[in-house]
Amino acid sequence: MKKIILSCSIFFLLFSCKKDTNSTTYKVRYTVTGNNVNQFKITQGITDNYVFTPFSGTKDTTLSMQPGTTLKLDTKATNNNLVGSIYVNDVLKATGADLDTDGDGKTEVKIDYTLQK
Repeated sequence: MKKIILSCSIFFLLFSCKKDTNSTTYKVRYTVTGNNVNQFKITQGITDNYVFTPFSGTKDTTLSMQPGTTLKLDTKATNNNLVGSIYVNDVLKATGADLDTDGDGKTEVKIDYTLQK
């Protein structure tokens, strides 16, 4: 009788602790560094979100995202050094920079990354 109870208990514990793979979310952080930044647009799937601008220096925002989501960062500035990055769970996944090599006084960085399913 003890063996049956012990076996049932182990069976119950194994299957009750099964991880639900659909509940995974990713911590996504977008960062932008530049002078006179006038656009900081984040796109998640088909939804656009704007972070308050204008600013100079570094600004970031962190969101939780579902697996399979396509992430985009589109940022613009009227100066000569702009860097944008996407971090997933604190690991750098995509980055881009515009150093205004054409000398027009305008910089733009567009990057994207798709979260694993």
